[in-house]
Amino acid sequence: MKKSLVALAALAATASFAQVTIDGYIDRGYRITNNSDNTKDLRTVASNAGTTTVGMKFRENIGGGMTIGGQLNTDWADIGGASQTNAVALAQTSGFANSQSFADISGSFGTVRLGVPNSYTLTNATAVATPAFSTGMGSAYSDVFSITNGIGTGTTGYGGTAVAVAPGSTSAGARAIRIANTVQYSSPDFNGFTAHVGITPQNNNMLSTTTAASASNTVGVTEYALRYTNGPIDAMYTTIKYEVGSNGTRQTKLTTISTSQASPGALDVNTLSANVSNTQSLLGVTYTVMPSLKLHAGLGNASSSSDTYKSKSTTLGATYTMGNIDLMALLAKVDDQSSTNADRKMTGLGVNYNLSKTARIYFRADDINYNSNGTASAGTQLKRQSVGISKSF
Repeated sequence: MKKSLVALAALAATASFAQVTIDGYIDRGYRITNNSDNTKDLRTVASNAGTTTVGMKFRENIGGGMTIGGQLNTDWADIGGASQTNAVALAQTSGFANSQSFADISGSFGTVRLGVPNSYTLTNATAVATPAFSTGMGSAYSDVFSITNGIGTGTTGYGGTAVAVAPGSTSAGARAIRIANTVQYSSPDFNGFTAHVGITPQNNNMLSTTTAASASNTVGVTEYALRYTNGPIDAMYTTIKYEVGSNGTRQTKLTTISTSQASPGALDVNTLSANVSNTQSLLGVTYTVMPSLKLHAGLGNASSSSDTYKSKSTTLGATYTMGNIDLMALLAKVDDQSSTNADRKMTGLGVNYNLSKTARIYFRADDINYNSNGTASAGTQLKRQSVGISKSF
């Protein structure tokens, strides 16, 4: 149950009240990972069916049919993002408010958001085009498998910034999750139709991508979406375009801990070449055949100015409910049309046993081939299974 608090500071100054809602989701399951690169086989306890998160939503009625508010979310990992391996916990990905964070104003005109809201493409990929795997195991939009190629904003260690995800025989692909410095607008509902636009301004000041100072350069992003929800149909079309300026970009992150005490970590550098653009589009549809059965489908494509990132994708899925049990299945394929030509495919399976409206026991499994049209080698195949529990609040 969501818990609402009254902001006490507002009592002394005004008769209006600002409402703060605290909500979230916790997920822990035992995961078995079998990789064709055996050095990457793992047994872990982690979030598998969704991202463990805690959020605060703020809302106040300011009159005239208008409200103002915002949202802050923190995605939590065990012990601050560290683990039993030598991974380094980064404030960028494990600190407070490392997920959605934005202010918004709403009224008869629609809603305007400023900050770091989730992308519309993320909504389409996880809530419309496919069953409810979220970005967890079995999802076609997770950190180990994505249906698109190119520039992304969901790369571990680079949260909130756009970086290149090179195609290859072990590439998971790119994802549009969220990006800093974004302004979004969502229209009111018109007979089931809503329109959306998001803009992230480009910065292109520094002349070189080989110096740390050039990190001030940022990618410009424009996103459009149209959604129709009425009766048994939920359909959404999204397109997002990344544009790199004439001076390129340079992003860094801290990686593994060094064996030398004098050097606690190493810097990983990701650069984007000058004047590169990358467009990713997705048409997703969910059709409710009957209350217990939903069918899902998605068609996507990615292109770039130099054909470095070029692909097409298809997803087909179904959700079937029997009493307290949800059954989910998904097939996803990516046809890599770049010169690398490393196609990938995934099968995802899920079972939920719903203990209540907010609690469940779950099973997840996926089978991934990162080079389905090529010769298998170390790291090109991945199989995972998990059993766990999750609770929304």
